[in-house]
Amino acid sequence: MPTINKADLISLFPFPRQRILQSMEVTHCPHAVFYNASDEQCTTCHQGEECIWMNHNDELVALEKKSVEDLKQQLLIAVDFIDSNLSPHHLSRRNCQCDNCKWLKKVQHVLQGKAEQE
Repeated sequence: MPTINKADLISLFPFPRQRILQSMEVTHCPHAVFYNASDEQCTTCHQGEECIWMNHNDELVALEKKSVEDLKQQLLIAVDFIDSNLSPHHLSRRNCQCDNCKWLKKVQHVLQGKAEQE
């Protein structure tokens, strides 16, 4: 079982934060992207999952206090988000050097217990 460095996991969070925020339509959000589970607007909003992820992982959250398992779970959600937003021409990602694919490769290395690669 690989040893995963918590600091390496935490270093991976800024990229999906940026991508998720860029994808969101926040101008009409009555809660300024703070998910409110008791508000019907939030529970029916098409960006609910993104809001929930951001609320659990934005810069104001002390990621260093989360367990490695929690961090891994949240990163896997971010991987799904980034992966689902890749265009169809990313069928061969092994050679792709776009920011999304490079980040996905970094996550893979860190989750395998390898040092983060630049």
